Amino acid sequence: MLAPVTGKKVEYDIRPYKSYRRHVAEEPDAATKVKVAAGSIAGTLIPMAILAKHQNRKIYNIKYHVKEMILVSAGSIAGGLAGGLIADKKENTKQKVNESVFQFMNASVPPLITGVLYTFSKNIKYRIASTIIGLFGGMQLAAKLSNKINDPQDKVPDRKLTFKDSIANIDDALGVLILAKVPIAEKLHIDKTLPAIYSWCGYRAGISN
Repeated sequence: MLAPVTGKKVEYDIRPYKSYRRHVAEEPDAATKVKVAAGSIAGTLIPMAILAKHQNRKIYNIKYHVKEMILVSAGSIAGGLAGGLIADKKENTKQKVNESVFQFMNASVPPLITGVLYTFSKNIKYRIASTIIGLFGGMQLAAKLSNKINDPQDKVPDRKLTFKDSIANIDDALGVLILAKVPIAEKLHIDKTLPAIYSWCGYRAGISN
C-alpha cells in the first residue's frame, strides 16, 4: 500500500552512504567551514615558508622528503583543528582531536615506513615491495596507532580501516608515491599537489563532528 500524501517533506538519513572520507554526522555551517579552511591553509603555508627559506627555493618549488611531508602535514592539520575548535561547538572537540590524530598518522606513517625501507636497498623489486608495504601496511599501522592514542584505555570500539577506507584515503599517503619516484608521479609533478592534499586533511579534521 502506498503511503498517503500528507504534504510534509520526507527526509532520508543519508549518513550511512556518505563518503568514507568525511566523518561528519551534522553538516557544519558555512562560517565554520570558512574558518576551518582558513586555519588549514594558514597551517600549510607557515611551514612551507620556513622550508622554502631553508632550501633557498620558491615556496612552490620545495623538495619534499619524509621530514618535509611530516612538517607540512602537521601544520595543516594543526591549523584545521585550531579553526574547528574556535568556530564549532565545544561538544565536537573530542571528535576533532581524534580525527586530527588519524589524519596526521595516515599522512606521515606510510611515507616514514617507506623512507626507512628504501634505505636498505635500491633493487627495483625490493623498492616495489617496499612501496606496497609502506602504503597499505603503513595505513593499517596508522589506524592502530590512532586508536591507541585516542583511546588508550580501549573503552570504545576501534576505528577499523577497511580496504575501501584505504582507497578513499589514499591521497593522504600520496607522499609514498613521490618517495618511490614513480615515473607518472614525477611527470605530472604530483609533489606540487601535496600542500593542497595536506590542507584538505586539516580541513577534514577541523569539520569532523
